Order: sequence, then C-alpha cells, then structure tokens
Amino acid sequence: MRLVNIIFKDKKQLQVALESHQIHSGAKEKYFIQVFGPLGREMSEYLIDVLNELLPGCEILLASSCHQAFEFKVLSEICLGISCFCHSDVKTAYFPAELEETQMATAVISELITKRTKLLIVFIEYFSVSGEVFLNEIFRLAPNLVVCGGKAAGSNIKATRTLIGNTQGVYVDGLVCAVIDSDVLNIQNSYIFGWRPIGLRFEVTKSFQNVVYEINHTPIKEIYGHYLGENALDDLGKTGWNFPFVLEDSEGNLIGRVLDKVQDDGGISFLGIIPEGASVKFSFGFLENVKKDLMFEDAHRPKNSQAIYMYSSVGRISFLGLEGINELLNAFTDTDCVCGFFTFGEIYHFAKSNAMMNLANTRVILSEEPFDFKTNQENMQIQWSEESTILNTITHLSEVTSRELDVASGSLKSYKDLITEAMQYIEINKDLKITDVNDRICEVSGYPREQHIGKNVLEFLNAEMGHYTLNEIVPTLQRNGIWSGKMSHIRADGSLYYTNTFVKAVFDNKRQILSYIVGEIDRTDEEMRQRRLENDVKLLQYSDEEKQYLLSQYENFIDGSQILFRLDLQRNFIYTNPAFLEVFGFESHEVLGRNLYEFLDDTQKQQFLNIGKALNEKGIYKGVISWSRNDGERFYVNALGMYIYDLAGKPLEIMAAGTDITKIVQSQKEIESVQKDIIFTMGTICEGKSRETGNHIKRVAEYSQLLAKLYGCTSQEQELIYIASPMHDIGKIGIPDSILNKPGKLTPEEFEVMKTHTTLGAEMLKGSNRIILETASQIARSHHEWWGGGGYPDNLSGEEIPLFGRITALVDVFDAISNDRVYKKAWPLCDVITYIQDLKGKQFQPELVDLFLGHIDDFLVISHHYKD
Repeated sequence: MRLVNIIFKDKKQLQVALESHQIHSGAKEKYFIQVFGPLGREMSEYLIDVLNELLPGCEILLASSCHQAFEFKVLSEICLGISCFCHSDVKTAYFPAELEETQMATAVISELITKRTKLLIVFIEYFSVSGEVFLNEIFRLAPNLVVCGGKAAGSNIKATRTLIGNTQGVYVDGLVCAVIDSDVLNIQNSYIFGWRPIGLRFEVTKSFQNVVYEINHTPIKEIYGHYLGENALDDLGKTGWNFPFVLEDSEGNLIGRVLDKVQDDGGISFLGIIPEGASVKFSFGFLENVKKDLMFEDAHRPKNSQAIYMYSSVGRISFLGLEGINELLNAFTDTDCVCGFFTFGEIYHFAKSNAMMNLANTRVILSEEPFDFKTNQENMQIQWSEESTILNTITHLSEVTSRELDVASGSLKSYKDLITEAMQYIEINKDLKITDVNDRICEVSGYPREQHIGKNVLEFLNAEMGHYTLNEIVPTLQRNGIWSGKMSHIRADGSLYYTNTFVKAVFDNKRQILSYIVGEIDRTDEEMRQRRLENDVKLLQYSDEEKQYLLSQYENFIDGSQILFRLDLQRNFIYTNPAFLEVFGFESHEVLGRNLYEFLDDTQKQQFLNIGKALNEKGIYKGVISWSRNDGERFYVNALGMYIYDLAGKPLEIMAAGTDITKIVQSQKEIESVQKDIIFTMGTICEGKSRETGNHIKRVAEYSQLLAKLYGCTSQEQELIYIASPMHDIGKIGIPDSILNKPGKLTPEEFEVMKTHTTLGAEMLKGSNRIILETASQIARSHHEWWGGGGYPDNLSGEEIPLFGRITALVDVFDAISNDRVYKKAWPLCDVITYIQDLKGKQFQPELVDLFLGHIDDFLVISHHYKD
C-alpha cells in the first residue's frame, strides 16, 4: 500500500495531482480517501461528488477541521489523504444521531465488522454523539478491535457545530466510519500525551456529561481560584488549556480533559465526559516533555511504515503553537506518509478499554508488508534550554510531591473512612459552620446533607447545649485542642437524640484554629434506658398503697380516652372498658366470657383472621378496623393490638386499644362524594358544550371501570378510574364552538386546535394533591396517545402511556363510533368490532383489545342501560 497527500484547490488541479501519482479509475489499487479541512456543507458535497466522479468505487471519510497533519507540517487548507491498498478492502457507513450510541455500536459491529477487519476509523459530529458511550459499547462487543479517529472540529479552537461525511453524502449529526478488512495488513497504534499530573487528587462530586459543577463538594470555580490563584478565574479559557484535568484509568493510562467554557449556571464544560466519582488532577505540560514521550514511542514504532494516520488534539496547537507542533512532526524524518487532523477528542484503543482522549496525539501505523522493528539509531535528541530545565525540574518536583501527597492523602482518607464508617462524622470550620457530614449523621438527625452544609452547628442544639458549647467546649478546644463528653442534639422532627462526642481542633502553624473534626456515637437508646431505670427506681421506692393509687390513675386515664378490651389466647373477652361498650353497643354481661368471632359477620371474620395473622408473625397489629353494630350502624376504630407476655416470653393474653374515627371516615367519604358529583357535573357541562349527551360520560365511566377490573386492577383502582375518566375531555371547554361542533371534517389547522384539548384539560386539573384530580389530569392528557406511537400530545408509545389513559382511549373510541355524534351516525356493531380489531397494537394495547372484545356483551349491557 501507499499513502498520497494532496492539497485540494480545484477540480482541475486535483486531476493533475492524481495523474502525477498514477491514481486513476480502473487501477488495481483500492482507494480510501480521508478529507480534512475548513469545510462548509456546499464545498463538502462538491468535493465528494468530484471524488466519486474521478475515482468511482473509492471510499471516502470526511471531517471538518481547522488544522490538518500533512506529511511533516500542519496546514489549514483542505487536505486529502489517499490510501492506495493492494491487498485490503474498505467499507464506509453513516449512522444518524437519532440512534442511541449503543444502537450505533451494535449496528457497526453487525453490519461492518468481519473476521478480516483490522481497523475501525470513526469520525464523530461533536455535539450530537457521546463518543464515550459509543466507544464503551464497541469495546464490550469487540474488545480486540483497534479503533481510531476523532470528533470533527470547527473553524476555530472553540467547540462549534461540525460536519462529517462519507462516500454517500455530508451530515450535520451522528458519525461516519470506515473499516479496513485484510489478510495481510499490519497495524500498530500508540499515543503521546506529555502532560504531567501535579498537585492533589480530587474527586468529582457533581457533574453531568461533560459539565462539572463540584469537586470535593466545592464549586469548581472555587477550586480553580484556590489552587491556581484568583487571576486564573479572570481568564479560565487560557488557564484551562495550560492546566487541564487528567483522569487516570484502572490501567494507569492518563486521559486529558480540556476546559471548553464556563457555563451560566456555574458549571464548567470540558471537551469530554468527566463522570461523577472520577478521580482527577491538574496537569502541566511543555514541549520538551512532549518530545520526551514522542522519543519513547518513536523508538518502538516499525521503521517500514507505509501509512500513518494521525489524529491529534486541537489543544496541542493552542498550548504548543504551530511551531512546536511542526517540530514534533519532524520526528517522522524517515517517512512522508502521514495524514490526519486536529480533533475535539481523539479516539484510542487501549488493551482493556476504548477512550475518548484530549490533548493526546494518537497515531495508527499501517503496512501491507511485515513490520520491521530495527532500532532507530537517529532518534531525536532533546536540547534542554535553561528555562526548560527549570520547568522540567519544577515539574519533577511537583510529580514527586504529588505522589507523596497521594500516599498521605490516601492514609488520611483511610482514617476518615474508618471514622465515618464507625461513627457519626462532622467537619466544622473555625466559624462553627458545617462543611461536611457523613450519611450516619443524616440518618440519625433526619436532616439531609444539603440542610447541614453551611449551617452553624449551634442551629442543631437547644439553648442550653448551645450555651455550653460556646462557653465550655470551644474554650477547651482552643486551650487543649481536644474535647470529649456527652451532648444532646435536635432532630428534624424536634425530638432530641444523645451522643458520646469527640472533638479535635485543627491548627495552622501559628496555632490558629482552622477547623474542627467531630466524631459521635449515638447513645440515645442508652440514655432512654437510663432514664427509664431512674423512673423505675423511683417507682420501687413508693409504698404498695402509692403504687396502687398511681396504677388506678393510669387506668382511669386510658379508660377515659381509649377503647380498650382484652382477650385470652382463645379470643374470649376477659375485659372491656366503658368506652368499648359504648362504641360497640354492648352491655358488659353480653360480652365477657364469649368468643370474639360470635359477634362477627363473614367479612369481619376475614378482617380479624388477617389481624390474627399479623399478631402471630409480628406480635403486634396497627391499623383501622371496621365493625357493624347490632343496629346496623358501621363505625371505624384506629386500633393497636398486641400480645402480653410473661417474664419467660410466653404469651398470656391479647390487649387491644383504639380511638373511634368514624366521624373522620364519614367526613372523608362525604368529601369524596362531593368530588365525584363535581367531576360528573364538569364532565356533563363539557359534553353539553360539544353537544354530547350526559350519558356519554356515564358510559365511559362504567366502561373504564369494567375494563380495569378485567385487566386485574384493584378495587381501589377501579373506583379511581370510574371517578376520574369522565373528565377526559374537560379541555374541550377551551375549544371554540365553531370547531368543536363543526358538522363536517376539520381542516388541518382546525384539527391542531382541537388537539390542544388534551393539554388544556391536563393543565386545568394538574397540581392538586388529590389523587382523583391528579389521575383525571393524567387521563385528559394521555387518552389520545397511540400504543404504537404517533398519537398526541406527547407522541408516547407502549407502556409510556399511563394505564388509565390506555383504558379510557379504547372505551372512548368505542362509545364515539357506536353512538350518534354531531358529525356522524352510529356505526353497526360489526363495523365497530372490525375497526377496534384493526387498531389492535396500533392505537390500542393488544391485551386491552382482547379483554374488551372477549367481554363485548358486558359492555353492550352498559351501552343499552345508558342509551341516549
């Protein structure tokens, strides 16, 4: 094979250049052409047409870029790198951004990759595809496949909209790729970085895709200001290129992330994803270090390369300058077969992962002959200037210091992890404001982390403990640096919890307090036991007469405020208090000695059997029980039942207590009844506006409830859809009468207005904390969605559509076509059934259609009962 580089100016010049290199149609060679440069869409399409005309059957891959690698130098013109293969085949393809990245990767592997594939080249439109997700999936599916290429670049260093293309056309989204299949092709890939990690290791604690918001729980702009100086904040664009972040993967490979721009929301975007939890460092690079890395890589490359594809970062131009880049390209002194471009993200294949790089120079060396790895005796020698020597020394010092800091930080982190795992942990600054807490504190206190951070620690103490902290604990810490003792704190619910607390002050070299580290062990249970013990000791000190008097007061209090009864283990009544007898409508002699189940109907028996099961499993029951008195009146009790045990843990009897909540339940039912009436009335008003009969909403309610029952919904869900479904068309109140009651077919514009009744209805009903109105809002919005997609207003499909919307959609259509409407007559039943059957799996969920048609007679009974 051979690689020919041509600068494109016009068609005539290109023809002459092709002829001079003996590249022509009908040759035995197969041509793969990579096109790079400042390409607009019109020029890109023209160039692809010209190449297809001059070299029919060639394969083309195109990416817009601001700088190109052309032999030994960097150019800004349009460059063509023409690979002429004798024993290899090339295929190209385009995958649009409408596919998910994992789908793209699957398509690439299934449609393009064969056992003969040696190399996959990918050019990505910068904004539309997550290169990391795509590359991860490619590696999962084909871990040994070598991948290279990069993200297309704009006309300047900043991220702008880019173009990609292949033999078939030009595209503004997605990705294009080429695969090279061969039995003889040899390839070697390598990369050169040159930047060195410096300073502390940080954890990314808040990010989304390529935007980072917090590092070590601190806003990222504050991190830049603290570690690089306040002046760095004034020109973050430049600082970000000079001191980019580096991530280190599990294999120790360094991956750069260059700052793109500062977002309005305080985040900073990078040219590549930085996931939450990632470990990053600042880094620093200069030309001599890059040369050093290049010398190492160059010593291990084959010396008989027939082509080199180079995909390098635009950041290297910004940092090293064109002169520095050209100096590096001169490292390839024994070959002029280099082509490539400067990318917004370089694709690289490691042994155990694929990666989207920044600031790297990636290259793939190709040859259809066996590689020759003879040692290169003319390796580039680095001439270190005095300035470079100083910088290199400082960088080395920083690297060594960073490694030692990492070890020390790792040890400190291990100690902190041990503490945070074993106890409640708080960090407080010198002003007593909380800067960090662990999960244990949040669990015990009931306050989430965000309600701790930035608050004064005194806000979580009562007045007495706050006074003690300021006047005793803080002075002790200032003198001795450490304090330990017992403390009480206020939970989010207002209750107190108690701790054994240990506080350590952190001093600077002038013995000024910088912060406090607090470790706490929850001793609330111990405190409560101690207080109960103290109360028990006091009780033991009472005489028998005093004890009896206290117990009688306790009993009188309970009898006066609670329903109370006791059963033996066979469920026979052994005690009932007056409140029980009054509420249940019994006399004492009618109950005592008799079995509980003698007073229960079948429904109540099942209820108490379930209660008995709960008692046997847990020893306690909490819940609402309903009971019908002898006079037929039903009442409700919020009850607590539990076993009473002897000292050996053996159950002796069952005690139950409760509060009569009948009035509360009845009030709630009255409210729900009023809500139902209002909903039906509103639905009727709406139907009247559209000249429908009130029976339409009654039929829809009945149909919906029946279909929900057939589908397996609970009785509560059936009742809910029965109440909410009549509101499905409430939004039609906002539709003009001229459209709503038009006897003929609606125009496209009128239909668009009609479609808004779904969103109007949803907006009218949303925002309530009442489940009925919230469900009605959901139905109003979704009852015109289609199971197979294509409905409105949200183009949902399948189970994305709420179940109640799917049910209402089917029964609403059934009622509409089986009854007269203002614009049509009722259809015959056979046509109705055929119509619904035809829309199975398209507009309607197949299971619902089967249930509906399988029980059509039941629905017809409802239809006849509420006939207009």
